[in-house]
Amino acid sequence: MIKINLVSNGPQKTTSLRGSSLGSISESDEFISDDEVRKDAAKRIVIFLVPIVLIWTYGELVVPQKRDELAAKTQDYNKLVDYNKKQSASVAEIKKFKEDESLIESRIVVLNKLSKDRYKEIRVLELLQQVIPEKAWLRKVKIGQQKLILEGTALSDFEVSKFMESLTKSAFLVDVNLITSSEVISSGTSYKNFEISCSLEGQQ
Repeated sequence: MIKINLVSNGPQKTTSLRGSSLGSISESDEFISDDEVRKDAAKRIVIFLVPIVLIWTYGELVVPQKRDELAAKTQDYNKLVDYNKKQSASVAEIKKFKEDESLIESRIVVLNKLSKDRYKEIRVLELLQQVIPEKAWLRKVKIGQQKLILEGTALSDFEVSKFMESLTKSAFLVDVNLITSSEVISSGTSYKNFEISCSLEGQQ
């Protein structure tokens, strides 16, 4: 630091330097040296470069790590997507299997019912062949879910009564009733037209 005092004990004088009037310079006036200028410039450069260095360091160290994490998460996501697709296919197959199973079960139920109905019809027809009197004939046999309707002709009321008694003794026919009985004459011979209803066992 250089200080110049131009004030003297005598009258103030004006000093001319290269044709310029400098005036008086007080003791508080200072001049900055070249070293201080260089130091100040260096500080400004450092302050300017620090953010750049930090950004470069972040890009070189942190960004690759984040990129690797993103790649790993993307790979895990793709695995989950593939797994879900496979599971969806399995769920669809299970659902189709259950639908097919339900359809087969319903068909089995229908077949069992048809089988039971057919067996029931066979039993009824076998019974009718065994118990119908020789002088009686059936014109119509109607087998329903709960009822058996028989329409026929006999030579006399005795044959009709005998037929009904045999039906009553059956193991799977109950509630045997004569619905109608009428006399008809054909070729000079008297016949009895009859209609009988029966309840099938367990269907009352």
